[in-house]
Amino acid sequence: MAAVYSGISLKLKSKTTSWEDKLKLAHFAWVSHQCFLPNKEQVLLDWARQSLVAFYKKKLELKEDVVERLWIYVDNILHSRKLQNLFKNGKTVNLQISLVKIINERLSEFSLLGSQGNIGAVLSCCQGILSTPALAVIYTAKQELLVALLSQLCWLACGWPENPAAAQLFEVIHLALGHYLSVQQQQANPRRVFGDVAGHLLQPCLVLRHLLSGGTWTQGQLRQALSRDIRGQIEAVLRGGVFQADLLSSYKEELLDLQPGDTKTGTLKSLLTPMGTVVARLRDSGSCERHHHASVVASSVALLYRLFLEAYLKEGNQFLCFQALPRLFSCLQVSHLLEEQRKALSTADWTTELLVIEQLLNSVASSNIYNVAADKLRHGEAQFRFYRQLAEVLVNHSQASVPAWFRCLKLLMSLNHLILEPDLDDLVSSAWIDAEVTEFRTQKAQEVLLHTLFHTYAKLRQVPRLFEEILGVICRPAAEMLRQPVLTSGPSAALCSCLLELPPSQILDMWSLVLGKFQAVILPWLPSDVDMALKSLSLSSLLHCIVFHMRSLDGSTPLPIVRRAQGLMEKTLGELVKPLLALLTDCPGPEPVLWLQKISDAALLLAFSWAQVDTMLSLNCGQYLSVAGALTREALQASDLPSLLPGVDTQHWSQVAKVIAQSGSLGRYCFEQLHLQKMKRTLLKTRSESKEALQMLRHDAAYILGSGRDSLNQRTAASWDGQVGTVCASTYPVAHWHLVVSNLSILIPYLCPDDVKHLASVLLRTLPTSRAQEGPAEEEPRVTLEKVSVALLHSPLLPEMPSLHSTLLTSVAAACSSMLQSGARGDQGRLSRELPWLSEKDLMAVAHWKAGLAKVGSDGAEPRGDVTRNLLSLTKRDSPIQLEAEQLEGLLGLLEVASALHLDSLPQPCHLRYFVLLLSMAVATRGRSCSSLDLRLLVACYRLLGCLQRGRSARSVFRLLYVSDVFEIVLTSLLQASHRFLLLVEADDSLWLQLLQVVGMFLQELMQMLLQVKQSLVLNFGKITAFLSRCTLNTEAASSKPLESQAPLDSQLLLVALTKLCQVLGPFLRERKQPQESLPELLQQALLHTGTMLRLCCTPGPRGHHLPAVFLSAIAELLEVDLGQPQGDGVARMAPGTDRAPSSRTALYQDVYAQLLGELPALVERSCFFQAATRFLTLFAAAPELHPEEGSVFASLFQAVGRLLEDPDISSQVTQEVEPHLGALLAQMLETGTTEDLALVLGAVLQGLDIHHTWRADTQAVLSAVRWLRLLLNCPLHGEKASVLWRACPQIITALALQNREACEEQPVALARVQPLLEVLAGLLRRGENVISNPHHVSLAFGILLTVPLDRLRPAEYGSVFSRIHHVLFCMLQCHPKVMLKAIPSFLNCFNRLVFSVMYEGRQKDKRSLEDLPVVLECARLVARMYSHVAARAEDFAVFSPFMVAQYVSEVQKVTLYPAVKDLLQGGIYLILDLCTEPDVQFLRSSLQPGARDVFKELHSDYLKYHKAKQEGERRYTA
Repeated sequence: MAAVYSGISLKLKSKTTSWEDKLKLAHFAWVSHQCFLPNKEQVLLDWARQSLVAFYKKKLELKEDVVERLWIYVDNILHSRKLQNLFKNGKTVNLQISLVKIINERLSEFSLLGSQGNIGAVLSCCQGILSTPALAVIYTAKQELLVALLSQLCWLACGWPENPAAAQLFEVIHLALGHYLSVQQQQANPRRVFGDVAGHLLQPCLVLRHLLSGGTWTQGQLRQALSRDIRGQIEAVLRGGVFQADLLSSYKEELLDLQPGDTKTGTLKSLLTPMGTVVARLRDSGSCERHHHASVVASSVALLYRLFLEAYLKEGNQFLCFQALPRLFSCLQVSHLLEEQRKALSTADWTTELLVIEQLLNSVASSNIYNVAADKLRHGEAQFRFYRQLAEVLVNHSQASVPAWFRCLKLLMSLNHLILEPDLDDLVSSAWIDAEVTEFRTQKAQEVLLHTLFHTYAKLRQVPRLFEEILGVICRPAAEMLRQPVLTSGPSAALCSCLLELPPSQILDMWSLVLGKFQAVILPWLPSDVDMALKSLSLSSLLHCIVFHMRSLDGSTPLPIVRRAQGLMEKTLGELVKPLLALLTDCPGPEPVLWLQKISDAALLLAFSWAQVDTMLSLNCGQYLSVAGALTREALQASDLPSLLPGVDTQHWSQVAKVIAQSGSLGRYCFEQLHLQKMKRTLLKTRSESKEALQMLRHDAAYILGSGRDSLNQRTAASWDGQVGTVCASTYPVAHWHLVVSNLSILIPYLCPDDVKHLASVLLRTLPTSRAQEGPAEEEPRVTLEKVSVALLHSPLLPEMPSLHSTLLTSVAAACSSMLQSGARGDQGRLSRELPWLSEKDLMAVAHWKAGLAKVGSDGAEPRGDVTRNLLSLTKRDSPIQLEAEQLEGLLGLLEVASALHLDSLPQPCHLRYFVLLLSMAVATRGRSCSSLDLRLLVACYRLLGCLQRGRSARSVFRLLYVSDVFEIVLTSLLQASHRFLLLVEADDSLWLQLLQVVGMFLQELMQMLLQVKQSLVLNFGKITAFLSRCTLNTEAASSKPLESQAPLDSQLLLVALTKLCQVLGPFLRERKQPQESLPELLQQALLHTGTMLRLCCTPGPRGHHLPAVFLSAIAELLEVDLGQPQGDGVARMAPGTDRAPSSRTALYQDVYAQLLGELPALVERSCFFQAATRFLTLFAAAPELHPEEGSVFASLFQAVGRLLEDPDISSQVTQEVEPHLGALLAQMLETGTTEDLALVLGAVLQGLDIHHTWRADTQAVLSAVRWLRLLLNCPLHGEKASVLWRACPQIITALALQNREACEEQPVALARVQPLLEVLAGLLRRGENVISNPHHVSLAFGILLTVPLDRLRPAEYGSVFSRIHHVLFCMLQCHPKVMLKAIPSFLNCFNRLVFSVMYEGRQKDKRSLEDLPVVLECARLVARMYSHVAARAEDFAVFSPFMVAQYVSEVQKVTLYPAVKDLLQGGIYLILDLCTEPDVQFLRSSLQPGARDVFKELHSDYLKYHKAKQEGERRYTA
């Protein structure tokens, strides 16, 4: 052994041994158990370390591959299981500090030089050291080594983003940060910690965090979870190093200019400028590239200020927290613009820095750092001056293309309006009037800023002053052509919401200001001045918005206000509208087109606004005297508008019409509005039988529609924001169409047939032809032709306009016929003879054609037989109509329009036309290349045919075609088409199943209608049965060949048809006491053929497969018909000559039952399969004569359902969806079962609720038991079975309580178990009304409710848990009144938890976004509802009412609620105050704490003012 030892040692140290042999020998010595060396691990590790140290200190020359193999050797040792086992056994292996220094030096070399040699091995060695606590101590004991390592790792990651070893590098960084955080927390010297972080780690950590936040590395290089963890660790390092609690005094001395106190913490005396140190490090670019430095600083400033606030923000430190803001802000590039020391920034730089400024201002606003009074009185407006300087920079350097710029201004306005008031005119100019805002996000940001601006000045009652600034900016000399419209959707929405809050006097002041500006600035220089014409249009838009959106004057308005409004109306008409209109007709010479257009736009916009407001005031305010007066008979004979605009004659309007015909579209739109306003006033003031009025109405309606007729033919795709001021040449078609459709109920009675046809054609042309054309739902909400047309198509008013509805039906039918004719192959004349209805242009023509067909010809032949022969001949030919894919898409679009037109209410001619058209389309049309479009077309056709057959005119079809003929035509065409679809779809394809469903529904509707009209029942059903018999025999003959893995499509078609025939005939014969002799035989034949087809479809494939959905549905229908056979013998009944059928069907039912028992869990994912399967099993359970002799059907079904409920692969959502079907099955099982069967279910429930399942983490067993119990509670149980259930109820409630307690103790709470437990508890309490005898068992529910937590839940989870707790409380209150007499305190404890929880979630200072507010509002509604239930039981709760009020008041004083939440809760507590007597009120006033007492006084005052007064008023008028 000594020889072995000495030999290895000598060879490793020998200079004559090659390094290749040394490495092999070292590797052998490490892995071999035959090599015995004292302290072998330490010796080998020291040898490798000494070799590496000697090489890097230039004492030894080695090749690169040898160096790399040495690193790999060290890495293998560090990661070896042998070394880990040594540490577990208590042995030690020491690392020398020289190796750690070499690792740090190598990492530094990699980061500085970018060399890649050995980087993987070095990182792996480092990872091995840090991941092993016994080795990592060398870093944690020497803090400077760990700091150096962390710094180099961060710089390495930042300087080399494309590093192939990035994944490994970030794992090492994660480990190093974790170790440093533990060392940092144990360090007692805050100065050293600050020095390490600020001196060595601040820059690399901030750069690394910036790159991580920017997504520099891909998912393959860096996992998102690891990136998130590293960012969190970096923030923790900065928080613990730069913003320690021990540094607060130093920050105060530095930022507040305080003298250093005589403290005992002498270690901090020399550390006087921590903020200065941080700022200096931020400004120093260091190793960071210059083009990245600005963005790194920007993101770091927001982070550092947030960490500063988290560390030091508390009462009394607000000014200190502000003082940190200017220091950090000075690091941004924007700060240098204050002194004009820097050239203009790029848009990208502005975007980055504005986002940071927004975060800083948000922090200030949310932390209540800025108090206006305190800043002015105590700090000499230091904060105000800083915000003013910032505001000047933002306003003077407008960035209207950046949304964050608007948000920063909005935050400054929210802090103090005086910050922006000195620059108010420039703010209005740069943020609104002269801003070029086109992107949707920027428009929303602009709208929010303007909304804040208007509402701030509205609260200050200074909106007229703000309006002076707006008017001044508009009237400034400027390049008007470059300005956008003043009132686009965003500014208009902000202004309108403000106008609704203003008193009438201020609105009239604004109105007067606009008039004054018009008269003083615009009108004198308006002739021939294009800029002034543009300014006049801007002011007109502004005035239009003011007068349209102010609150209407009414009878309660003070008379001086009404008189002033009337004076302004007269002044507007006489001094503004008429002069502008006069300019259009009194032009001395040819004027520029643009000038004419803008003057006409402004004049007609004001004229329309004046007319609308005049009518509104005349209707709503009796004190207002209209200048226009009443319409006279002479006025009704003209086509002008003298009654709306007094003093403007007909000739003048004719000249105006000529001008707007040549110029802009806004004027034309407003002129249409004037005509519409004239129609409304005519309808209000005249009698409907007046010929003059009727003539005028028709003229005006024709003008409105004809004015934009040409523009709608341009097929423009422009969109409109809905604002009058933005109507232009490109948006006019949309605005015109919107005007017409919005007022269609007024226009349609006075339009001629040609105009109605034009409307229908435009509607049909502008409807979207595909989903893609409708656009995404998240896009900007603008008005388009397509959206307006879709709204009209789906409007409930469309059927109330019979002329348009009928014309649209005609247009759709004509378009379909035209498209079908365009795809005809071969002889067009032959197709026209076979399908004459394709060439009919009018629906009424079909009526005459149908009447001719109903007559018998001279030769005794029946003409409707020709229709049948023609359609049958089409089915036997090779699709005489073939369309391209685009034509099929268009046809599908037309059918979608037809489906929206309510085809079930058509008159007979139209019904017949659509029936034969759709039937022809389904029978004779296909695509040139077989595709899913063919299937979609068939689905659409048969769905509409089914809709027609459910309509009021369905019987009219039988005058044209026999039901048996339609049956044969449909099935023949579909059987032929199914051969084309064999290669396209599978038998269980969703589209194919959809086609089978709609075809089955159509055939069923046909046969049911036949039974209603009782038209040749035996003849029709006989033909149908004979046809199906032939098809069945053909299919059965073809079945001798090997079948595919799934049933053929034609077999499924026949199966659907046979099933529907049995489904229709079975109930009919069961209800008839004396049916016709042949019908029962026909039914038996149908049953026989159905059984044959079922056996064909049920044949298993080579790979084994699930039963087809069509098969499952059909066999369920067949079983239902069999069980419903007369004489009560069900399946045992036999038809003559079919003695084999009943027994074979019984065997078939049993085979399907056996197969479904095993397949049930696999079918649950497809609802159509599962629904049919459970329906069959339900029927099978109801027929004991079908049950197999061996085994229990109940037990087998119970086990099958149990496997489904316990399957972990089936989600809870899917289980909830199928529970109704399982409930029906279980109800039938219990109905036919015994009490022992019920005991079996209850035993499984109690066993599943055993607490041992939870301790073993078998949650599926618990959930399965809960689901069984939920199903059981929904089953009707009577007699002894009900007694069995309620005898087990105490055990069930106790088990639920234990399960709930265990689920709520888990972290996080196991809501997947808590929620169903609460549902089942509510069901037990509801079903146990007057049955659960022991009050103690009911009271156990209170303990369950008090255990369920309501905090730290996501909004959706919170709402779900809240509603379930509320439901349990409601069930106890309503269903167990006797228990409540003794359990009211417990009930109130549970209910108050809900109340307090809603207050907590609905508080305004919560950082939760407003998107979560609807959930809280719904919970608040539930609380208010429970208050009403409590108040309804006044006798029981009267004693507790003051305590309920006291608890409510004590809690509500702690929070500031959202107004909507507060209103709901107050509405509920008012009902409790109704129960309080006057002594109770006095008791509350005297016993509440001072803060709560004030809240109660306000609450009681509101109660008396709003609630009590309303009640007294209602009682006064109650008999």
